[in-house]
Amino acid sequence: MASVFLYHVVGDLTVGKPELVEFYETETVESAIRAIGESTECGIPVWKRKSHVGMIENSEIRQQRFVGILNSLDIVAFLASSECLENQDKAIKTPVSQVVVPNTWLLKQVDPATRAVIMVMLTLLSLFCHLANVMLVVFVIADVELLFGAS
Repeated sequence: MASVFLYHVVGDLTVGKPELVEFYETETVESAIRAIGESTECGIPVWKRKSHVGMIENSEIRQQRFVGILNSLDIVAFLASSECLENQDKAIKTPVSQVVVPNTWLLKQVDPATRAVIMVMLTLLSLFCHLANVMLVVFVIADVELLFGAS
């Protein structure tokens, strides 16, 4: 199984896959519900709009425009909040930018000629760095509690 990753490139994994559709952060929750229902994935990627229409962007600029991935649980949690239950019409017209949890580390663009094993290693490294940051925050909070005598 490991030998499969040694001889394949990322482009092999994307053959026949549709282009990634951009769902903009200015769209409404109503249109997000429709898009998630029509999607074959469990969530939709949310993007900032291009600053210049027609401009060719590189992967770094595209990475900066990525906001996060919105799934049905995010929408249910948002609609279940007390302020949304009070005014459901306003809630359904809310921009997606107020619902999606920004998380840019969910997307990493690589060249199609990149070996699949390198992509897997980059993914694991990204995950490790994210978990290390979470653990660092937990340790800092624990140290502050010890310092100030909080229980």
